[in-house]
Amino acid sequence: MLSIQHIYFDDHQSFDSFEFKNSDYFVLTVYLILGEDRGSSLFYFDVTNDYCPSSDNIIMKDYEVYCRKKAIFVMKNFDKYILLNFINALIKEESIDKNENEISNGLTKYFHWEFDNYVP
Repeated sequence: MLSIQHIYFDDHQSFDSFEFKNSDYFVLTVYLILGEDRGSSLFYFDVTNDYCPSSDNIIMKDYEVYCRKKAIFVMKNFDKYILLNFINALIKEESIDKNENEISNGLTKYFHWEFDNYVP
């Protein structure tokens, strides 16, 4: 199973040192490094708080994190620990009976991947 090796936010702030300054509206880019140091994968996505009931859908029942479309998630009230738990649960769900390549490919349904536009 892939696991989060590193998570950081817009200004390369680490997860532990990140302090969210609440505002009326925000868009926050989150970067994830998954896997072992060698051959790890970089994923990224945005989190916002402009909830829209007609376009935002819950993808995991236990979390107040909505998915608008690929790589755009909505949290009415941002909490970095809820976001981290959601990401870990999503990775765990996508890891069932899959190898690391299959997991990375499966996660591209939810996150942008560094190889999304790769053409050999």
